Amino acid sequence: MGNTLSYQESPHEINLGAKGKIQGIQYDNKSRRYAGIPYALPPVGVHRWRKPRPLPETHTYTQPDGRPFDGTCFYPICPQEAYAGGAEKDPDSEPYSEDCLRLNIWTPSDDHSGSDRKWPVVLWFHGGWFQLGEPLQELGMDPTEMISTGKLNAVVVGVGYRLNVFGFLAGEALLEESHGESAGNFGLWDQRLAMEWVVENIGKFGGDVGNITLGGRSAGAYAVHVQVLHDFQLGSEEVDEERVDLFHRFYMYSNAIPAQPKALKDVNPQFEELCEYFKVDHALSGPEKVDKLREISYQELVAAMKHLKNHTFRPVTDDLFIFKGFTEYHRSGAFADQFRKRRLKVLIGEVLNEETLYATYNTPEPNIDSLRLQVSNYYAPETTDRILHAYDLPSTADPEAWKTLYGNIIADGQVRAPSRWLIHSLYDHGVSLKDIWRYRIAYRLSFITDKVARRSWGVSHAMDKPFWNFAILHGPTDDERILMEGWIEAFVAFVNDQEYQFGSTIDEMRVATPEGKIEIQKDVRWEELVKLGEIFANDV
Repeated sequence: MGNTLSYQESPHEINLGAKGKIQGIQYDNKSRRYAGIPYALPPVGVHRWRKPRPLPETHTYTQPDGRPFDGTCFYPICPQEAYAGGAEKDPDSEPYSEDCLRLNIWTPSDDHSGSDRKWPVVLWFHGGWFQLGEPLQELGMDPTEMISTGKLNAVVVGVGYRLNVFGFLAGEALLEESHGESAGNFGLWDQRLAMEWVVENIGKFGGDVGNITLGGRSAGAYAVHVQVLHDFQLGSEEVDEERVDLFHRFYMYSNAIPAQPKALKDVNPQFEELCEYFKVDHALSGPEKVDKLREISYQELVAAMKHLKNHTFRPVTDDLFIFKGFTEYHRSGAFADQFRKRRLKVLIGEVLNEETLYATYNTPEPNIDSLRLQVSNYYAPETTDRILHAYDLPSTADPEAWKTLYGNIIADGQVRAPSRWLIHSLYDHGVSLKDIWRYRIAYRLSFITDKVARRSWGVSHAMDKPFWNFAILHGPTDDERILMEGWIEAFVAFVNDQEYQFGSTIDEMRVATPEGKIEIQKDVRWEELVKLGEIFANDV
């Protein structure tokens, strides 16, 4: 997808007071961008696979020679197997670095100096299966037009966090090595620290700390669910006067937590497989093995992942960030109770053909053992068993039949069923319909050509990016521009805590139809997918 827009760029310096100065870029009179801002100390060397460390109280972004921090270009992103984005300064520079705990911040271009008026704040967790991705560095994810032409008029923050083996290697060896402080989920700890940084510092960028919207797509939406759940469980005993709210509403594009994540015992084999791949002495203790793995370069670790049977590194139940009792916490109404007490809203939904992209990622061979292995890269063993019993297996060895089944299982399990199960748990325990905004995007924009993605994929996972980011830089038709304006209008209302029509019953949703219209439609799979969500979540 091309770019039909260009901007006049000019330098812009922001003064954060005692925190120093940052040099950014202003794009016409539309936005200002401050890129690569560290929110934590680098998680490198002995700090690989440890919780992120906050910046010191005395940290200043001004450089030792008095120059402001250079926030004019994107910085390297978390190491990953293959991604086109990354460092922006030099096309020959390394696009990846473990020093990736950075924020990219966009603000409106008008000054608020001398005014008490503050802008809403929108936090963004990127997707990518927790294996890849970047914090709004992809051209089509630039929020400049959303902020300006789309009338969001908010501060937008893209959060960089650790991914794949760097962010989600887990196991009892790590728990022992850290003396009980962490056992995995390092990317989630990163996100939490970034959220705290935003509350402490975003006011200096003109942001309103009392109006923060948290959200993400795909794995980013899963992470939002995890962060909300973590915050609820940590803060359930606090009175309102003591609690510092890290968010005031949240949005989840195409994902939710479907089931209790794997326990540490379930991922110990993955840890051992990684050690075996690098010929780490089996006789060493768990902490000694962790130390040996820390000696391996990030390039070697990235190259190793595709050779592992257990190749996907994901959040786990560690009882430190993610606690046992996920299903009961929702089913009992405890999650809904915290949601109501905090006066939250949720915007949640999907695209029409979620399954087509999922089917292409780690596709199984046409047999039950391979299918079980690939599904188990997402789910705990007992969850995998329940899932496979809920679907009819192909009666043929046709690879396409198994690929289609796999795509449907993962799309149902990551998106369709858990989102409805979550919505049902909220609504069934007294959350008002006006606080549950449901959607589906079923229109494929004309600039998503066959060269970008196969026509047979339909409206596949992540094809909603241009809608939510108001990416008019790709050149929509006149009718599509009207459709995109109508769609972003609802997001603007959500961020500003306004009311909007998303349906009059829980089984209705706001739909961008295949014909390019916006309608309220019935969710014809509502009951079926709520029941399937129960199968994913717990034995029934």
